[in-house]
Amino acid sequence: MKAKWFVKNIKGDFSDIAAHFNITPITARLLVNRHLKSVGEINEYINADKSELTDPSLLIDLTKAVNIIKNKIDEKKKIRIIGDYDVDGVCSTFILLDGLKNAGGIVDYDIPDRVADGYGLNKRLVEKAISENIDTIITCDNGIAAFEEIKFAKENGLTVILTDHHDIPTDGKIPPADTVTDPKIVGSEYPYNNICGAVVAFNLIRLYYKLFGINIDAENEYLPFAALATICDVMDLVDENRRIVKQGLPLIKKSENTGFIALLAATGLSAKTGPVSVYDCGFILGPCINACGRLENANIAMALFLAESMDEAKTIAEKMRDLNEERKADTEEGFNRASEIADSEEYIQDKVLVLYVKDCSESIVGIVAGRIKEKYNKPTIILTNAESGIKGSGRSIEAYNMFLELSKCKDLFSKFGGHPMAAGLSIVGDTLKEQEENLMELRTRLNANTTLAEEDLMPKIRFDMELPFIYVSEKLINEWNILEPFGAGNDKPMFAKRSVTLKSLRVLGKNRNAVKMNLCDGGEIIYEGIHFGPADDFLDELREKFGDGIIDTLLEQNGRIGDFANPLKMDIIYYPSINEYRDIRTIQFVIEYIR
Repeated sequence: MKAKWFVKNIKGDFSDIAAHFNITPITARLLVNRHLKSVGEINEYINADKSELTDPSLLIDLTKAVNIIKNKIDEKKKIRIIGDYDVDGVCSTFILLDGLKNAGGIVDYDIPDRVADGYGLNKRLVEKAISENIDTIITCDNGIAAFEEIKFAKENGLTVILTDHHDIPTDGKIPPADTVTDPKIVGSEYPYNNICGAVVAFNLIRLYYKLFGINIDAENEYLPFAALATICDVMDLVDENRRIVKQGLPLIKKSENTGFIALLAATGLSAKTGPVSVYDCGFILGPCINACGRLENANIAMALFLAESMDEAKTIAEKMRDLNEERKADTEEGFNRASEIADSEEYIQDKVLVLYVKDCSESIVGIVAGRIKEKYNKPTIILTNAESGIKGSGRSIEAYNMFLELSKCKDLFSKFGGHPMAAGLSIVGDTLKEQEENLMELRTRLNANTTLAEEDLMPKIRFDMELPFIYVSEKLINEWNILEPFGAGNDKPMFAKRSVTLKSLRVLGKNRNAVKMNLCDGGEIIYEGIHFGPADDFLDELREKFGDGIIDTLLEQNGRIGDFANPLKMDIIYYPSINEYRDIRTIQFVIEYIR
């Protein structure tokens, strides 16, 4: 797919920054590209692993909340935590449950079923709490949009402590809970509003232990869960989130939680050298937890973290790993079917993809929508024939406010919610035939009314600077450790180089998931390059640029240097890394994009 490349052209005094922090001007420029200019900002960023976390009492209503909870614990009242079925919800629920049990509370939990209940607090859960003589409900990672449900709970005599991190409803109505803690509420003194639900829960336990002298190190116990949730909920890794993740990641392998230990073993991460990484959390641990809520029930993940014996934890962890493998297979099947529809003659011209994948599991339509959006760089809505009718999930691109555009079609929905980049919806209609007709009407309206131009559908790729290979050394790569951890809001450094010569090609892996290259960037030195990802897709890009014959000839040479009358020149975006094989360390240039 054609893309526009942009350099991050942010001005700064690179020489002064380099001298002050004893780093290279290249690294100084990377810091400025992350909108860090003052000595104070850069010092805080670099030393996030040593910085103190923010005072939890600054969160609105949190001091009042912990005082109410303390009274309930002293009075031996029954407390129920109600969370959510994703990683953030599970981690939030565990932190509160375990934290308050350690404080002497009579505490249990309930998590909605993704299919039967949907997201967040609902009337059935409140009625269940009433029937089971629960005195107090504490929400986590949900509740700020549950006005009617919390009103119902209060009318029936329950105390409700609301903790959440989601946006305040557009009507501005705050639920009538006894306390409402959400960093996005106007008037909150907490300086960071983009934290996840588990961090709010973590702060509640920190404050409780501090105020009431609980002799347990809350940070050591619960920071690994807060870090995992921050990564998996795709929070920007800046400010407090950066501190939480940088301090929390090394603690994951040190955790004494039996479930964590078992999950690390089941996924092979316990054998990995060094601490768990952002990638490990986002693409290995997190998906295993999410797979429970998608394919069965999030109570499986809770049971893992609450397991008392290693044998029990091992059995659950292995089941979670297997569920994730099943989820990946289902996702791949759904993605392939959605791609066939998107590539068909009927849909190829649509700027907004509304795809009806009839037998796709409703629990994975959001993942499939995200992958299709990435493939075509078009706003994408995947709909399926669920138990309760046609339901779907959407993912958008920067140039398209999905929530706003879908709001113009709300007569076609029985349920609908979301934000500019994502949405969930149920199609209205008394029969499946009516729903299918309304689905097609949705596709027609969204495409007829869109103002998206072809340029909006072209991916935008941003890199830090143009950097010749000769400037890259192992010392420089190691210097970039101060920039880690990389993730949302703190991207891995990316560099461009024009007119790189392709000298050899070799496909690696039994699944053909990497392409090894030899490259030159103007001199006599030959460098090692590699592209990670489906080899055939990358080779197709090379064939489109250079022609089938030349690329096939290079492949036949299987890594030997090719010599062509006309050098194979391409522009690349890359990042350098250290490859260690049999105790030999070499620099390799990881190729992300070519043109």
